Amino acid sequence: MTLDRLGRWRLPVLAALSILVALGVVIAILLLGRAPSALDGSPSPRPSASSASSSATPGSTPESAIRAFYDALAKARRTDDPSIVEPFVNGTDSSAYLTAAGFLEGQRGLGKASVVTVLELSDFQVTIEGTRATVRFTLREGGYDIDLKTGERLETPMVLPEKRVEAELVLVSGTWLVDGYGAIK
Repeated sequence: MTLDRLGRWRLPVLAALSILVALGVVIAILLLGRAPSALDGSPSPRPSASSASSSATPGSTPESAIRAFYDALAKARRTDDPSIVEPFVNGTDSSAYLTAAGFLEGQRGLGKASVVTVLELSDFQVTIEGTRATVRFTLREGGYDIDLKTGERLETPMVLPEKRVEAELVLVSGTWLVDGYGAIK
């Protein structure tokens, strides 16, 4: 008879304990903020000297221009539409636009597009000389390819190894625009 009573209460007690543990984890995450990156040894993003934060208006700083360009490129990869990056580059004849458009057209030619699930830019180093800026940063991205027509996933999601990227920007009418970019070898 005693075993039946314990069996009856076992599930509610386990559920209550699970809720308490989950609540404790949420509170710990909220109190510690970005602590997981500090705990796992990965570098924490550091703002550049030229920008107050990554939430700056796109193009108001070289860093915000880079972030806006990569956000637009991630969106463009879903449809292989290079026009999405146009507002963030120094014209359709710029190296930045031609590189992005060439990649997207190649994907379209293969009948596939991409879904970006991880896009992290960190460790910015910005050098400004007049109306030109050079920005070096660490890029970590991941996702998976999809069939362009059906949207069906073609591969398992993956995260690529981090890489250092250098971008050249120009200041045009008060807005920083990406002129070219590429991996640092």
